[in-house]
Parts: sequence; C-alpha cells; structure tokens
Amino acid sequence: MNISEVVVEGFRGLKIATKLKRVNIVVGENGSGKTSFLESIFMSTLFQSDINDNDIHTSLIYVLNSRGDILSAFSTLSDSKVRLDDVITQFKKIDPYSIDVEINNKKVAEIRVKSGILTTENLSGPLFLPIARIIKRVNIKYSPLYISTFFDSSGNPERIYSIAKRKNKKIESNFEILRDEYGQFKLYYDRLPAYVMGRGLLKRELIKLSLMSSDILLIDEIEDSLHPDLVMEVLNDIKREEGVQVIFTTHVNEVVKMAGKVLNDSEAQVIYLSKAGYKTYKLSEISEFEKPLSWLGYV
Repeated sequence: MNISEVVVEGFRGLKIATKLKRVNIVVGENGSGKTSFLESIFMSTLFQSDINDNDIHTSLIYVLNSRGDILSAFSTLSDSKVRLDDVITQFKKIDPYSIDVEINNKKVAEIRVKSGILTTENLSGPLFLPIARIIKRVNIKYSPLYISTFFDSSGNPERIYSIAKRKNKKIESNFEILRDEYGQFKLYYDRLPAYVMGRGLLKRELIKLSLMSSDILLIDEIEDSLHPDLVMEVLNDIKREEGVQVIFTTHVNEVVKMAGKVLNDSEAQVIYLSKAGYKTYKLSEISEFEKPLSWLGYV
C-alpha cells in the first residue's frame, strides 16, 4: 500500500510535509536529514505492519545500530509526530531510556533501552540494547523493509531472507540459512557464508529479495558498495516492481541521471533536503535545479 503524503514533525529535528510518488529520490547535503527521513517512515510503518513481533524488535536494533552507537541514536529520539496519510504515529520520550509509541492516540508499543555487560577477550563494558514490547496491532497495512549503509550488520541479511521466504515459499534464490560451526544460524550463498561474497553483490541480492517481499522499501545511499552497472540493475528492478513503493537517498549525481533514464515523472520524483528547508522536483526538471544542482555537480 503506497503512502501518498508524509508529514514529519520533530523526528531527529526534522520538519517536512510532502507528497510521495511510487519512487522517491532523496538528495541533499550531509546533515540535512535524509537518513532521518527514511527512519521516520520506517519506524512508523513498523508498528502498522504485518511483520512479527520478533522482527519488529530486531529491526529497531538494526535501525539504531546503523547510526553507529545504539545509545546515542536512541538518546536523540525526542517527542515527535509522523503522519502517513491519515494515520499519526507519535513517539513520546518518557525518560532517557524509554519511548512510548502511539498510533492515532492509542499506545501500541514501548521501546526501552536496557543495559547488560559485554565481555570478550579484549573488551568489556556496558552493552545497551533496545527492547521493543508490542502492546497491540492497529491499522495493519504495510510490509516495510529498510536497507542502511550497514546492510550486512545486526542480522539484517538473515532477516530479509527469512521474511522473503515466509512470504514467498517458492522464491528462487541461491541463499539459505544454515548453522555455522559456532552453532549460529547464518545466511549462506551457494554453501558459502554470504558475508564473503562481496558487499556489493550481497547488497544487490538483498535489494532483489526486498523487492519481492515488501510493499515499502527504504534504501539509504543506494549506490553504496554498488558498481554503476549494479545500480542500473537495481533501478530497472524498481521500475518492474510496480507494487513496491521505494524511497532512497543518494549522494551521487550519476544515480539521479540513471534514474531519469529508467523512470518517468508519473512514477518518480526528487526530494531535496537542506538545513533551510526542502523542495520536490519532477525527475525531468533536473536541468532546472538551482542550489541542489549546484551541489550535485550538474552546473
């Protein structure tokens, strides 16, 4: 189910209200809120999704861990509101370690950060992990997936494959989950650990699986780790999967140019974010950009 309009107020300081198309390309300078925009939509759709409670919990760990430090990422979440069409998700900071999630003024979940002790041969100290407790499910209508620049961390490859397999048991893939020599279940590709296949190839395959098993796919820095030929393959896959709404960020002007060759104005747009504000453009309006084009290197 596509989102037609998103309004974000306060999520990591972001303030934006914009219409969405099926494909949305988010550009802007570093620190302008591109990743926060993706996170606000993903975290809001999680609590309106058909994803099971365990996957919601591990997805939250993945999102926060993608920031580099879970506790810092959690601490910068404050009272905020995200409206997706006619449904409002509110994140209410209860204390430094607690956030309540409400949907249309009904409490649906609690996110708590709890500490433990991390002890290894070379490192010891406190370990902070978010614990998500789902209280109730409301407005279940989304199947979101998020691929950050840390797409191969926090068990994300295993989670994406498992979700894809559950939703499409006949899915054809060289992936499988096997128990490794340490007793952990890991993703394998042609009987080799998926993590040794090369980050670009792994990301390419994860995007392919995600397009098969989600209706909203968010990708941070789509070009990260991908050869330009693979970026073009991904864009063509996005073109073909008409039932999936895609929102991705990019820092590379060539990605915008390639998207213009694959997608048209009826299905795609560019959202430019800056610290001063935001603006949307038709994909065909690339040559009319002012400050965004100057930054992207078109002029």
